[in-house]
Amino acid sequence: MNRVTQVAVLEEFNLLILLSDKQLIAYHLDVVCPPNGPSVPQADASVRKAPQKLSGSKDVGFFLAGKQKDRVLVLYQKRDGINSIFKVLEPVLQKSATSKSRWLGSNRGRGQTEFFREYDEFYIPAETYGLHMFHSSLAVATKKGMEVLTLDRKITWGVPNLESDSQETRSHLALIRERLKDLRPLGMFRLSDAEFLVAFTECAVYVNKLGDISRSVTMEFVGRANNACLYYPYLILFNDDFVEIRDAQNGRMKQVIAGRDIHMLDDGGNATPGSGSTGASLGGGANGLGVQGYNQAPKTVKLSMQHPEYEKSYIVVELLLAEQR
Repeated sequence: MNRVTQVAVLEEFNLLILLSDKQLIAYHLDVVCPPNGPSVPQADASVRKAPQKLSGSKDVGFFLAGKQKDRVLVLYQKRDGINSIFKVLEPVLQKSATSKSRWLGSNRGRGQTEFFREYDEFYIPAETYGLHMFHSSLAVATKKGMEVLTLDRKITWGVPNLESDSQETRSHLALIRERLKDLRPLGMFRLSDAEFLVAFTECAVYVNKLGDISRSVTMEFVGRANNACLYYPYLILFNDDFVEIRDAQNGRMKQVIAGRDIHMLDDGGNATPGSGSTGASLGGGANGLGVQGYNQAPKTVKLSMQHPEYEKSYIVVELLLAEQR
C-alpha cells in the first residue's frame, strides 16, 4: 500500500486498519499474519478475504480506534471545505472457531469481523488536526484549541476556557491567551480525575475537568514540537531533531534524545496515572501506529529516526522506563 500514514490493530476483531492515500481500509489479520504461518494454502477463505474500504473517496485526514463505554469505535475525519465531518463506525464481531492467535502472546481465538456498522457522526465547524478519546468524551484539536464533546449530546465546549468573571483571574488569563495565540494544539491528556494537560506546539497549560485553567503558569518547551504524547508521569514532545521528555506534573526537563528526521510512531496508548493503566485509545490515533492485544505488557512509545551512521537508513526506537531495563 502506498502513502500509509496510520496503522491500528484490533486483535479481538481480527482486524488491521490502515490509512493509505487518504482512504481508510480494513484487512483481516489472517491475511497479513496467517495463524498457521505463511504456508497456508491460497484457497483458504480467510487468506483470500478482500480488504474492506471503510471510507468513500480519498478525503480522510486521520482516524482513531478506541474504546468508550465498553464499545470499540473507529472514528475518521473528512474535510468539508474548512469544516470537518467525523464518521463513527463500530466493528461487528462474528464468532469463529479459529485457531489460537499467535499475535502478542494471546491465547484467545480470533473472531471474524464481517462488516462495520455506522454508529454515529458529528460535525465540527473548523479545520481539525487530531482526536483524543476519554471514557465518556472526545477532544478534537482545532486551530482555536481543543473542542470537547460527548456523542450523546454533541454540544462542544472550548478548552482551555480563557474567560473569567474575576478581574484578578482575567489578567493572567490574558497573558495565557496571548501566549497561545497562533499555536497549534497537539493533544489533551488526563493527569488525574480532576486535571488535564493541554499541549500546544511551544508550551502546555493545565486545566480542570471543566476546561478552566487550573494553574497560572505555562509549561514552556525548548523546541517547537510536531507531536506529543503522555506516558505518565512524562510528557514526551517530538521535534524534527530531538525528543524532549518532561515531568508532566511540574514541567521539569528529564531527558533529551537527539536525532534527525524524528517521527512518533506509537504513542503507547497515552498511558495515564495508575499502575499499568492506559487511556481509552487502542492506538492508531492522530499520533500514528497503535497495537492492542491481550495479556501483553504495558504499551511503550516508539519513534523512528535517521540512522546516526548510515544516511539512507532509519532505525525504530522503543522508549522504556529506566527501571524496566
